[in-house]
Amino acid sequence: MWDMEDMKPNSDDASPRRAQTKSQMGAHRGFVLVEVLIALAILSIVLLSVISGVTSSIYVISGMRNYTKAMLLARSSMNEFILRNMRGTDLKDQPSREYPGFYLTRVTKPFEHPMFNLGPISAKTTDIIVTWKERGREREYKLTYIYQAR
Repeated sequence: MWDMEDMKPNSDDASPRRAQTKSQMGAHRGFVLVEVLIALAILSIVLLSVISGVTSSIYVISGMRNYTKAMLLARSSMNEFILRNMRGTDLKDQPSREYPGFYLTRVTKPFEHPMFNLGPISAKTTDIIVTWKERGREREYKLTYIYQAR
């Protein structure tokens, strides 16, 4: 195997075998690099889809939070209107004190049934509309209350 004098390989050792082993190792190393690149490509595709899903979820949660605020504001305003015996002036784009960026509109008008022409009915309808801007778009929530006029 090894000569102790000069620490060189013996001539008995098969150098074609050693050369063949090195070429096989080089090919195996290249194959491992290709495997790593394919794994990184697959991982990047999976992570991209996960990140886009998380981003979409954040937008949905933000939108639902604003929708919930609008719903609470409309119901609170309707309850105040009912407590005042359905009296009060109409409102047009009144800013909300509780939720900045939200605007309240209240419109009271005589009730007309959309399918039947029943003639004059002693009923009124009050619409409360809450508007806000979300990602550059105007959004609204509408709450309608129909009641007998007094």
